Amino acid sequence: MKILVGYDGSDMAQRALTIAQRRAKALQGELHIFAAAVNGKMDSPKNSRLESGLKDSEMLCQACNIKCKIEMSQQQNMSVAEDLVRYAKENEIDEIVIGLRRRSQLGKLIFGSTSRQVILEAPCPVLCVK
Repeated sequence: MKILVGYDGSDMAQRALTIAQRRAKALQGELHIFAAAVNGKMDSPKNSRLESGLKDSEMLCQACNIKCKIEMSQQQNMSVAEDLVRYAKENEIDEIVIGLRRRSQLGKLIFGSTSRQVILEAPCPVLCVK
């Protein structure tokens, strides 16, 4: 089983990663940790922290004997949700785990919701963690 987790370094993403690691271990699956670079550029301080978090997560998976693959996308012409769904399709992912942030109705209307878009467009089941 291939499990994809969307990771952005936030507390919600860390919770989603923890759940995804447990599921991968229990199901003897393979964990794919996916992050999208901010503005498609690797040289920002936020992306350096994100990359460091990905490496730490990879080492934790290795210590727990979980097959793990990390991916940091640099797509500039896609939203994070579109990029995550694209990755899921290309890699035949069986399940996606994502963090769910609480946002006001107005915030959702103006900014949209990455998790909502992933749920609607994903080629597989999506587990939302809050």
